[in-house]
Amino acid sequence: MTLARRRFFSSTTAAIATMSVLGEQASAQGQRDQGGRGKDRQDQDGQASQGRRSNSEDGLLAGPYDFTDPYDWLTAYAKVRGRLDGGVGLYHYVAHVYGIPDGGVAQLMFRREGVSQHRMTVRDDRTIDLRYVECNYTQHPETGALIDEFYDNPITGKLVPVRHQKPVLGPLIRINPTGGFNPDIEWEPPAAFVNKVGPPLFGEGRVFFNDDILMFRPGTADQMPTGNPRSGNVQLTEMITFSADMRDVQNPELMSAKSFAHIAADTPWSDWLDMDDVPGHMMMRYLAEKTETPEGIPSWLRKRIDKDYPKFFTDPGI
Repeated sequence: MTLARRRFFSSTTAAIATMSVLGEQASAQGQRDQGGRGKDRQDQDGQASQGRRSNSEDGLLAGPYDFTDPYDWLTAYAKVRGRLDGGVGLYHYVAHVYGIPDGGVAQLMFRREGVSQHRMTVRDDRTIDLRYVECNYTQHPETGALIDEFYDNPITGKLVPVRHQKPVLGPLIRINPTGGFNPDIEWEPPAAFVNKVGPPLFGEGRVFFNDDILMFRPGTADQMPTGNPRSGNVQLTEMITFSADMRDVQNPELMSAKSFAHIAADTPWSDWLDMDDVPGHMMMRYLAEKTETPEGIPSWLRKRIDKDYPKFFTDPGI
């Protein structure tokens, strides 16, 4: 990690820790500043803000945004997480995976390094359709060396065949200013899918978008609609914070804003760990950086993905 990136993550951590206070202060100022510009733009266009469409015949609404308008900040979120020109937001990430046995102390188990792609399609009604795909590779927790054969589980003492994550397509999520839902899957109780998004927070010249996924699906022998076989209950809590420089977000010449993401996820044990008899769960912490092209991804990872999944970058299926 470069010195500049270490400084960024250090400052971002501090910003997140205090951004509820910073958000109140900067939000008020941001609403005054952006609200004035938004009103001028409405007067010039002769339209109400909800009448403007990001994919209208007049072109993409790439900024500046009125952050008092929930549909404006939702489009800004699409620009931060993905792109507004039909392309994908491409991310390189590193995750540290901890095992937490019930009644025990969390232990660092392994690392994962991978790539995710996010396509944010702004619809005519200015809601957003999100599709994403990701793959990653299991690594030694301390050295980051790739583990291709067997993994020595520090919690159980078992030596198990390692498994990397093949490309996984996430379900379609349709996002509005209050959150998201999946229009293709009927979630009947006790199953539940809750997605909460925004509103944005502000601090140190950056805008922060929280995106939380809370999911429960009871155990079944059937495959999930995404095609991933599961057994046992599936309970996922994933809390993501995307952030970008406000100057990039408000720049109408940019279709994508350079962004970073911090993700915390709580999941059941991965089935390849052979831990069905161990009460507990995993906690994962990700740091992700958006890159314009695959060339921004470490060369070893890009080459390995090209070898294992030749269409991942050219035809991701989202």
